[in-house]
Amino acid sequence: MQTKRAWRWLVMVMVLAVIGPVWLAPVAAQNADVTLTVRPAFQGFARAGTWLPVVIEVTNNGVDRTAEIVAGTPNGPFHSAIVDLPGGSRKGLTLYIHIQGAPRQLGVRVLVNGEEIATASARLQPVSEGLLVGVVGERDVRLPVLFTDGIKVTSVAFALADIPAEGLGLSPFDALILTDVAAAELAPAQRSALQAWVLRGGTLIVNGDAGISRTLASLPAELVPVTPGNLLPSISDPPLTPLALTPRNDEQHHVYPLTLPMLDSPTPLAFGQRYGDGNVVAIAFDLATPELSNWPGWRELWQTLLPSPAFIPSGMALGAKLYGAFVEENLASALTSLPALDLPSMNLLALLLGCYLIMVGPVTYLVLRRFDRLALGWVVVPAMTVIFAAIAYGAGFNLRGGDVIVSQISLIDAAEPGLARERDFIGIFSPDRSTYRLRAVGEAPLVRPITVQGPWSPGPTVNGRYVQIAPDGRVVEGLNVAQWSLQSVMLDQIVPSPGLQAQITVNGDQVQGEVINRSGQTLADVVVVYNDYLALIETLAPDEQRTVQLERPKHTFEGIMLGYLIYGPKFEESGRMGQPIPPELQLRGRILDALYGYGTGTRGAQPLVLGWYSDQRAQLELVDRRATIQRLALVRGIAQLQIVGEFTLRSGFAATIEQMSNMNSPCYAGNQIGVMPDMQPAVIRFTLPRSLQGLQVNSLQVAVRSDVFWNGRIEVYDWSQGQWEALSIDPMIQNLSAGLEQPARFLNGNGVMRVRLQRLDQGQSFSCVYVDPVIQGRMP
Repeated sequence: MQTKRAWRWLVMVMVLAVIGPVWLAPVAAQNADVTLTVRPAFQGFARAGTWLPVVIEVTNNGVDRTAEIVAGTPNGPFHSAIVDLPGGSRKGLTLYIHIQGAPRQLGVRVLVNGEEIATASARLQPVSEGLLVGVVGERDVRLPVLFTDGIKVTSVAFALADIPAEGLGLSPFDALILTDVAAAELAPAQRSALQAWVLRGGTLIVNGDAGISRTLASLPAELVPVTPGNLLPSISDPPLTPLALTPRNDEQHHVYPLTLPMLDSPTPLAFGQRYGDGNVVAIAFDLATPELSNWPGWRELWQTLLPSPAFIPSGMALGAKLYGAFVEENLASALTSLPALDLPSMNLLALLLGCYLIMVGPVTYLVLRRFDRLALGWVVVPAMTVIFAAIAYGAGFNLRGGDVIVSQISLIDAAEPGLARERDFIGIFSPDRSTYRLRAVGEAPLVRPITVQGPWSPGPTVNGRYVQIAPDGRVVEGLNVAQWSLQSVMLDQIVPSPGLQAQITVNGDQVQGEVINRSGQTLADVVVVYNDYLALIETLAPDEQRTVQLERPKHTFEGIMLGYLIYGPKFEESGRMGQPIPPELQLRGRILDALYGYGTGTRGAQPLVLGWYSDQRAQLELVDRRATIQRLALVRGIAQLQIVGEFTLRSGFAATIEQMSNMNSPCYAGNQIGVMPDMQPAVIRFTLPRSLQGLQVNSLQVAVRSDVFWNGRIEVYDWSQGQWEALSIDPMIQNLSAGLEQPARFLNGNGVMRVRLQRLDQGQSFSCVYVDPVIQGRMP
């Protein structure tokens, strides 16, 4: 009996030895008085580089508290809100979480005086490829899971109440489908959020159900492309009863009919409208019709209505990135070359180095020989090196080496007359290792970290907390910056349009532009550009209007990049004089290259108006720390294009890579983009300038050139039939120009053309293939 007791005590001691350290380990205090519930919006579907709304509810059954609610993913930034929690209260709030990578878990903590008193978590569903489409409203619209081309489609149904009050909260979606939405159910903040989301590039599809009038009445006026009318005669295949839609064409609306594949109707069944970088599409029939999903053209119909995927191929950046995130990281990397961080002049460095060489060389030798102490050279030379190093350090420190510098690059997209999208990239350069706090100058925006290493960086380090609700306007807390390092943050907001407007008239070889500056800022280096024609205005004062003649510069060559097209002569002049390019000019060129010179897209002949300005105002300011502020802003607008008579447009389509496997590679030649085709097909999408939507096409040719002969297939997408049509070409291709019969069927209402390339001989050497559609026509 005593032996059994001994063994029992021995087992207990062993158990305590194992679990004792766990009991004694420090743990966060959990308070039973505070409970926490978390619900990610959109069923937790999330994408890298976008914001996800998270609805949080906190109940406090204890004493009054002021708490900080912190939410985030394991590999992303932490976002927080400062809230008062009186005893017996229940508070709900929405935090917007910026997603990095493909996390599957979201964590939320409640902190009081830095001590954790409650935690909760929620599951996420990351989407890493294809399209994400939201279906909002009462109708159950079925979408294909996979397009004919292999593009994946993920659809999410959610209630109207889940539309967030902030447009960035809708950023995970490529498209939204509104079905039977009641006007009274959409709050003003939700209406503004939808408008901001479309302005940033979203595609809004209004379903043609019985409630289309109510749905359109719930939208902002800028997003209403049509007026619905009476029912039209039914269509038998598929069985549909369409509505009559009257397009709204005025100063705010440029509406065009969309060609829907395999649908035979005497009247258009869909209308589209460009708004900012996005689209609004109104459908004349109910997309929830059950028979539609069994119709042979169902997948082709949805591939026509939905935008192309916005992901960057894996060979272009580290990890899966959306195209917008790719461009933003390119832009943020330009913060490292701001003039505020420029090196000392070459003359100063040469003078310092020359004095050092003279002192440690002949001067030291002559002086030591004079005193017959040459053996002391091994002491004098290191001492002189230390002295000159101290002088160099002092000179560098005096050149603002001890200043905290807040540098800001702003990109203002002013495509619409009322609103504009402004993205601000803010870098904090610290002369010492410090922790910084930032607050908003005006209304507190959503702020997130961004890397300055470009798209090849895995992403910004998790650093600091990004505050969204705080009584003192704080937006960043605890941002650690190492000595002589740069940490950057970014904000994206909708602002009143600056009013930089231009119109370009093309009459044969004569290209004339009119530009007016209503921004309230004196703009420098205002450029009006169409294809490779441009006019440069050194300064344009507020409310000043100028008429300019656009010319083709002498240094222009085929495929020239926009930065070199504008500033090429100044770059060459600096090279001839043996001087470095001025820092601000270098920065402007780097920003333009980030936008147009490197990526999966080109500008084509999109008519643009650009202007720059600098001032000392910043969107964010440091708390309890003085700083030197420097800001450079680029205002970018789309000029209205008018072409007189019949015209031929070469290199005029803006090109983007729509689909490419890991076996293909992109190729670049300035303002042209190509692919290195392989056995897996690659798809390039070509888009006409938005002013040419509705063009009456007389002829359309596909010009193809490659580095070497290759054996392949070239196909063009027929929008009316929803299928690819192969070009009749020779077995071996290098340079060709193939005309297309009935060219209007290869161009949809958005002015989009799709070309697919595929190599047929696996053993053939690789070759870059460039495609340039050549179109001839006139405006109606």
